[in-house]
Amino acid sequence: MSRAIHAPRKRKSPRGTAMVILKDVPPTYDWGWFSREDPRVHLQAVDKDHYDLGYKVWLERDGRRVIEPEPGIPAKVWKALHAQILKRRGMIEAYWISHMMRKGWLELQVVQPIVVLIAYPRFAHRFVRTLDLREDFGDPETLAKITPSDVVFNKEYAVLEIFPKREIAGRTHIRLESILWT
Repeated sequence: MSRAIHAPRKRKSPRGTAMVILKDVPPTYDWGWFSREDPRVHLQAVDKDHYDLGYKVWLERDGRRVIEPEPGIPAKVWKALHAQILKRRGMIEAYWISHMMRKGWLELQVVQPIVVLIAYPRFAHRFVRTLDLREDFGDPETLAKITPSDVVFNKEYAVLEIFPKREIAGRTHIRLESILWT
């Protein structure tokens, strides 16, 4: 009885395209997320050799920072990944915020002087954070000039941008990582 030998088929991820955030951690493992993905900060193996193993680490629960690996990640892999998460958490969260903005998973409302941020607005695990603009603009004159249209998300930098119509030097950028996750 002969057995047919087939060339390996190219596999396309059922989750869409992958965004690689941590490359070669450890060597041959790439970590990130897919375009059609769970709306909660995480990293998972996205390289072609490992993505179907289900290696995933949750970095958020109920609006709080966590590091919760799914069972099954080998110790050697986990040690390298955990070290990089601790070292590069701010960068990971900034990329996730940009992803949230593109997916519509982050909304804002301005009720002067308060900015209301709504994370995952159409999901049961949504959460709300507020930002008081008086903390960044103590000058009442400048604060009075800020209208709701002057407060926007900047997807390129994953920040809250104040005065987006001004020249770049006249804009204020507020990082969102420490506001969103406690």
